[in-house]
Amino acid sequence: MEEALLLKNPPATEETYTHQWEDIRNREPGLVRLLDKIARPQGTALIFSHDDPDGITSGLIFKRMLQKKGWKAALRLPKEFMLQPSQLADGLKENPDTGPIFLLDKGTLAPYADYGQKHPLYIVDHHPTQKAPIDCVIYNPSLEKYTWCSTSILAHGISTLSGTRDLFDDFLCLIGLKGDWAIEPVKGLLADFVKPFLKEFGMGYQNLLKIVKERPTQFDSEQREVTCLLSRITEFVHGTGGGGFSYFYHDRHPDLKKIDHAGCIAEGLEAISDKVDSLKKITSLDQFVGLIPEPSRKLLQRMFGFFLEDWENASKTLDTTARILRLEDTAIYLFVGVKVPLLPMIGSIKLFDLKKKAGDKTAQIIMVSSVSDEYTHVSVRGTGDRVHSGKFCGNMQNTLQARFPEFKSLISGGGHPKAAECTIKTGKVTFFQVLSQAMAQLNEMRDLDLLWRDGKLSGKPVAKAREIGLEYVPQTTI
Repeated sequence: MEEALLLKNPPATEETYTHQWEDIRNREPGLVRLLDKIARPQGTALIFSHDDPDGITSGLIFKRMLQKKGWKAALRLPKEFMLQPSQLADGLKENPDTGPIFLLDKGTLAPYADYGQKHPLYIVDHHPTQKAPIDCVIYNPSLEKYTWCSTSILAHGISTLSGTRDLFDDFLCLIGLKGDWAIEPVKGLLADFVKPFLKEFGMGYQNLLKIVKERPTQFDSEQREVTCLLSRITEFVHGTGGGGFSYFYHDRHPDLKKIDHAGCIAEGLEAISDKVDSLKKITSLDQFVGLIPEPSRKLLQRMFGFFLEDWENASKTLDTTARILRLEDTAIYLFVGVKVPLLPMIGSIKLFDLKKKAGDKTAQIIMVSSVSDEYTHVSVRGTGDRVHSGKFCGNMQNTLQARFPEFKSLISGGGHPKAAECTIKTGKVTFFQVLSQAMAQLNEMRDLDLLWRDGKLSGKPVAKAREIGLEYVPQTTI
């Protein structure tokens, strides 16, 4: 059987993981303050983390670390990216002795300043942000320049500095890295930030990194012939937890009616923390699922079955995607639809097919979906970083918030160079208005690109081009 490229060419780095994190600590005052707080248990540590694979694993690593340091710790995985005031209030009500509040993988967003003014708030995150909140303690390596990694490895590094890291944390970290595309064993792709971890700890799970001839997953967007067990497990976590997109199955079966999907998979993972020896020997997804105790296992299997059904149905819907323009070497595709399940994830695979068929060097797909009368979802996926997906969605957020300030808290957007979302959760901002804004931004990007091609881009339009996501435009253009 063909071997995964990551195992054929393991990471070459002389820097040890310990040295990497000691160096980070010396450069990051926010991290120093965070570590100081972790070392002094007081009250209940209330942890909020994103409900996607990276957020779920980050939250678990952090919770386990705090408990080992003597804390009482409560982990909550509320739906949506930005932590809402009502979600914070519910968490505080359930934990009246709350001391510090930790936000993991939920953005470094300016509105969090309101929370930080009232509570000791600590943010661990890797998402770029246009304006970081004040009155918070922040560790985010992407504040000044995007760092390709995951929050799971940030939580893992913090646990290492705290002296609590163990083999199960290594397993969780790998899932988070795969979930945020910072590792791709089959094709040998690996973020530089991750190399010391993979060399020192990740290779302890070589069985997860080997090629398996099972169903290719949503994480196999560079090729569709084979997969690896890490991708299969990560997709299972994604599909059962809602993936950060609130794709839940409460209405599909009576057993799921009142289940917290993200909480269920988190509990299932936490329950196998003592089965590291078995985790290092599994060779299939079925064997992994078999380690999860009942009743969680049956519930998770049911959720994942519905996820797979939706995947097959959604894959046909995106056949109406159209190629609409080219920005430098990036082909831009557009899909507009209504109530398409699993749209962001299936879009990555559709983009692979479109790019391959057209012979594009790089490509990006912009998907605008009317989820309901009260919810419009814009999702962007790209195969390169020359046109920044996160900046496109961040600009959508800023423009729509400025147009509809009374609904500011219901509009959020941002993300990575290759993956981003913008959600509008109010019918007062219509699907047509959101679609119009997306088209207006694309027109503006096209106009700026034409000026750049003609050598006429200068002054303020240069800054605008960078702001809206045209990363190939130099910051200083003559």
